[in-house]
Amino acid sequence: MNLNRSLHVLAMAAALLLVTACQSKGPTPKDGAASTGSTPSGVIEAEGSRDPHAGMAPPSNPHGGGAAIGQPDASGMIDVGAVSFKLPPKWEAQQPSSSMRRAQVSASGSAGPAELVVYFFGPQGAGTAQANIDRWIGQFTTPDGSPISDAKQTTSEISTFEVTQVEVAGQYAGAMAATGQAQPVKGGQRLLAAIVTTDGGPYYFKFLGPDATVTEHGAAFDDVIASVVSSP
Repeated sequence: MNLNRSLHVLAMAAALLLVTACQSKGPTPKDGAASTGSTPSGVIEAEGSRDPHAGMAPPSNPHGGGAAIGQPDASGMIDVGAVSFKLPPKWEAQQPSSSMRRAQVSASGSAGPAELVVYFFGPQGAGTAQANIDRWIGQFTTPDGSPISDAKQTTSEISTFEVTQVEVAGQYAGAMAATGQAQPVKGGQRLLAAIVTTDGGPYYFKFLGPDATVTEHGAAFDDVIASVVSSP
């Protein structure tokens, strides 16, 4: 009887240890494990919308050259990652205001300043080139609110990169405040934009501002795109 009782006690102890071990496997996903899902592509975050990385310093330049990413080197070239471009004379490179911006450049003009911003969203980009072009055109309307029908679009090859460009002017309704709220529609605006497709992902060049200023600097923007080369 004593032997049977001892065996019974040992069996109960072993069962208790097994249950305890099964309950100690660590947290499950619903207990707070981080999600590994990627952000869906296809939408570029609106300019000026809330960014958790706003105010952070731009990424360091992995190619060296004595200048930070987004800042001109001694020769006036601005490295934005996989590609670099030439800063036009009298244009002023600024500190990018968010981590989405690889470069931010101001150009003064008779109707007020215009701004060139170079965006990069990783290898996946933010949708197809045509989807972005269509969305940018859709942010403009005629003075009576009608859709724009005379936007100009071209595709070319520059330094082995496929480049899709668009030019559109009118009332602009794409600006966003820091809070993510839409800004009032701005009349008399013009956008010159280019998407430079690289093996590492697309780079989005957007030169936006008052119609007269952007028109004054149209040739300089063309020079910017023509100067695009692979970063060293």
